[in-house]
Amino acid sequence: MFLKIQKWMYKFADGVGVVSSIGYIFIIGLCVAEVFLEKLTGMPILGSYEMIERAMIVAVFASFAYAQTKKMHINVPIVLNFFPRAAKLLSLGAMSAVATGVAFFMGYAAWTQCLTAKSMSQMTGILHIPLYPFYFVESVAMTIFGFILIIDTIMVFVSLKDKEIEKRTLTDYGISPAKH
Repeated sequence: MFLKIQKWMYKFADGVGVVSSIGYIFIIGLCVAEVFLEKLTGMPILGSYEMIERAMIVAVFASFAYAQTKKMHINVPIVLNFFPRAAKLLSLGAMSAVATGVAFFMGYAAWTQCLTAKSMSQMTGILHIPLYPFYFVESVAMTIFGFILIIDTIMVFVSLKDKEIEKRTLTDYGISPAKH
């Protein structure tokens, strides 16, 4: 049952990763168009900096959950490889639990910023783009990241009892499952 939930959440994170990819493609396209038009006409695209700023919020925060499903975040497996089995799993689980708390706190902070920006009608300076939708996307993305981290944290602690899950979990993080 739990592995089905993990699989479903990972697929959901893949969808969020697509949103991130679209954001990066938009940023690259806008930068290329900006340079091309600047060289061709001498005139920049009005508000391009603001659009890139907003797209960065979407692209960066939406990439966190996807990166976690692929275990692409920075970790130091070389150090953990020297730990005994239980110490490997407990330290990995503790780090994952702390990261989960930080992700949910950031999601909450972005949500409060979203509400503040909406209530104060905050907009960008040149194009007058409302800011609250971008803080909303950040909040949702960090919350999804938090749920992915909860699943991964549970899997690490389940690894203490289940050798098959332990092998898969440690291998996913690039940590040697063999004892040292």
